[in-house]
Amino acid sequence: MAPIGTAGQSIIERIFIMIYDEIADTLLRAGIPVNTKGFIYIHDALELMDKDPYYFSGKICALYAKIAKQNGASFAQVERGIRYAFEGALTRGDSKLAGHYLDPVNTQSSNQLKVLFLRWKQDSHQRETALCNNMSVCRAEIYNEILAEMKVLTSTIRQAALSAVSQKTAV
Repeated sequence: MAPIGTAGQSIIERIFIMIYDEIADTLLRAGIPVNTKGFIYIHDALELMDKDPYYFSGKICALYAKIAKQNGASFAQVERGIRYAFEGALTRGDSKLAGHYLDPVNTQSSNQLKVLFLRWKQDSHQRETALCNNMSVCRAEIYNEILAEMKVLTSTIRQAALSAVSQKTAV
């Protein structure tokens, strides 16, 4: 049985939803105000930067144009929305968290997008590493449990074989 909300969804769709949630979670931790269009624009920007490295390498104008087209907005609206969202996070958000995800010194939107993208990827990598480490520990525990059970079974089989041989020799 498929988990709730995944019936009829392909693996790619589920991964996309997971990435979407991961990006939104990062934006929330960074203090990006949810009630602004900038939140959606930044989310779209991170998604595009993740899918195509062309946008990360300084092609911010092309990135804004793509986001504007996706959202039925103008280039200026996207730029302004992103700038206001970053300003809101830096001025009204938790300064410690905003400082982790954003650059309080170079506040250009293009720089903020790159820093936020890199922090998101860094956090993702750390979560994956922690998950992998936890899985390695679990695998080691399971392996040791299986070895212990195999020793018990081997001992039981040996005892049964010895008793069968001794019964045959007694008869």
